[in-house]
Amino acid sequence: MQVSRVNKVFARLGRFQVKFRWLILLVTAFTTVLACLGLPQLQMSSSEEEWFDDWDQVKIDQAHFNDIFGSEDTYMVMVRADDVFAPEVLQAIDRLSRRLESEVPYADRVVSLTRNLSIPVANDEGFEIIDPFEGGIPDNPQELAEKRKLIMTRESLVNNIVSDDAKETWVILSLKTYEGGIEFGKDSIAPFAREVIYSDEFKSDRYTLMPTGMSYTEMEEDEVVSRECAMRIGIGFAVMLLCLILFVRSLRGVVVPAIATAGGIASVLGINGWLGFVGDKTMVALPVLLGMALSVGYSIHYINSFRMHFRRTGNRRESVICAVEETGWPILFTVITTVASLISFLFAGIRPIRWIGGISAGIVTMVYLYVIILIPVLMSFGKNAKPEPEMVKSAGATKADILFEFFGRKVCRHSIVIAVISAAVMLLQISGMMRIDVNMDYTETMGEKIPFVVRLKDMLSGKLGSLYDFNVMVEFDNADALKDPANMKRIEQLEQKLGTLQLTKISGDKPRVQSVTRLVKEMNRTLNADSIEYYKIPDAQDMLTQLLFLYEISDPEALFEYMDEDYKTSFIHIELSGYDANKIVEDLDSAKSYGAQIFPDAKVSVVGEVVNYAEMNGKLVGGLLRSFGGSFVIIAIMMILAFGSIKAGLIGMIPNVAPVLLIGGIMGYSGMPLDMITMIVMPMILGIAVDDTIHMNNHIKYGFERTGSYRHALLLSYREIGKTMGMTTFILCAMFFVFIFSPMGALLNVGLLSIVGLGAALLADYTLTTALVYLCKPYGRTPS
Repeated sequence: MQVSRVNKVFARLGRFQVKFRWLILLVTAFTTVLACLGLPQLQMSSSEEEWFDDWDQVKIDQAHFNDIFGSEDTYMVMVRADDVFAPEVLQAIDRLSRRLESEVPYADRVVSLTRNLSIPVANDEGFEIIDPFEGGIPDNPQELAEKRKLIMTRESLVNNIVSDDAKETWVILSLKTYEGGIEFGKDSIAPFAREVIYSDEFKSDRYTLMPTGMSYTEMEEDEVVSRECAMRIGIGFAVMLLCLILFVRSLRGVVVPAIATAGGIASVLGINGWLGFVGDKTMVALPVLLGMALSVGYSIHYINSFRMHFRRTGNRRESVICAVEETGWPILFTVITTVASLISFLFAGIRPIRWIGGISAGIVTMVYLYVIILIPVLMSFGKNAKPEPEMVKSAGATKADILFEFFGRKVCRHSIVIAVISAAVMLLQISGMMRIDVNMDYTETMGEKIPFVVRLKDMLSGKLGSLYDFNVMVEFDNADALKDPANMKRIEQLEQKLGTLQLTKISGDKPRVQSVTRLVKEMNRTLNADSIEYYKIPDAQDMLTQLLFLYEISDPEALFEYMDEDYKTSFIHIELSGYDANKIVEDLDSAKSYGAQIFPDAKVSVVGEVVNYAEMNGKLVGGLLRSFGGSFVIIAIMMILAFGSIKAGLIGMIPNVAPVLLIGGIMGYSGMPLDMITMIVMPMILGIAVDDTIHMNNHIKYGFERTGSYRHALLLSYREIGKTMGMTTFILCAMFFVFIFSPMGALLNVGLLSIVGLGAALLADYTLTTALVYLCKPYGRTPS
């Protein structure tokens, strides 16, 4: 394919734009308004419920669990004090418990030291279920000490509801099942809970309240993400304008790209709203800033070309047409390759990643259309000028352009050395890439500079606190299966196995593993003179059935918290000491294996938040490989076709693999984890990095067709677009630099990696691309 022939097509396009410029402006304005009317319908979410498709087994199992045991959404408030049994602390716990129960929508019931704490105790008739502080908090110190002793002697409560040193306790608010998922919970329930917890009534130096919960944490995350996105986009737009002022230095050159950028991004988001797609709030800043940066980059390529011709000729309309002729094809080709790279995210198998790929591709396409339509049209308005004599003599080149040409001479002279050094650097990165750790640790992704994450990590360090947990559900075919002591003992056996997992949290010397067996054992102990020897499951089925029946009529809510009313399904709750991606996967595999071994006659499912994370780990690796592999293959094929040579296409890909290898090496050597946000960087950088390669190769090929000399073609390319390539990369890096100051760890990592990758890509295009073209001569020995 001859570049000169393609350029003639774009020259005709430029003439059409100049001729019908008023009609084009009218149609563009009408289309923009129509698309932007969808903006009020734009929906954004940061909920992890959107990670998986409905047909994923992990989501099916979770839905089945929720159908049986109700909403998993529970609000928990850790109370820390020197002594949680101090009267002032107990009174605060009691007031907090009652207010949460009465003021929070969809509140079911609160369990705390002072409310709904069910303890079986022996009496003349056998036993009864008591709530120690149901009658209020006693003033008598001796009576209070007796109640404290009763609670602290219960195996089922110590290091579950209260720590063994009495410095921590939980206030647990369970919620009724509600429609609308976590999105509804964080918007319509969690704010009421926060209002109660942080009210002036509970401000004290005697205790500290530390809330957590699924939709509660989602609410806090949503607020941070919304604030961060708005701030980064706002700063990004200011940076974009500053870059335009710095590099373009004209009112029209600043205003027109700004309008094109805003119009393109707003139109795509408006169309997204019309179509009803739910976006990901956590990552929306990335495609918006990417759109801004690329829009400015495309604009500068065009404006610099226009200026070069205008300085030389003084004819405004002809300069517009020449600029479209020279930049139209390479800019279009860069758009196509970037969009192809972003569309590869659709194969990642993760909803937010698919959305980010689709919306980014749409924004890149739309800002290109706005730039290629508006800039030539609006630049065509105005008067002609007299040619500048010096510019006529230098063919429009500035001193900076001549300096880039001088650099090109050095590259041609040392092309072999450049190729060898580049190969050595790339090989060094392979070892680092092999060390990349896939880790979906929530606290690392959000960053430890965020207040609520600091609080969660502080809670995690205590005896009761746990940020991560999962459930193992055992489901028998027949009703009343759990009234069989053998089955109940198998539940206990599985509990013990799960207590040995690598990440199971240990409080005191007891694993944080809970199930219905603790109630059964506590009841059995109570009916046997409160002897610790009887803290076990009875051997006789009649005895077990009687215990369960007595508990059901005394406190059914406590009994059926871990078991269904048909006595056929139960679950074990496991709390974890922290998050380690590899260990999580191993522990979940072990849990499934233990379940299958102990319950060959029952269905065993593993559900919970960390199951989502573990599933995500596998999908991240597979998604990254598919996205990057797909991007690489698509772009390589396109470059081979565009440049009419397999050799030319592959030579063009080598410098673009270099920044990706560098990013992978940095992640591996520095221990930076691969998570759902950082996985976007590699395919994205490949798609953007290839832009300068296309511009450089296109100019070299065009120059070779005109001169028949690789050396002259290379020097001409450095002079005509070397400065522009540096400008566009600087702008891209400036836009991603906005992320560097984000307290969110994942955004900071994206900023760092993107800047390194883009900088490396530019350096590779300035050196390795031209060195390989000069050495390999991919376009033949003579012009086509």
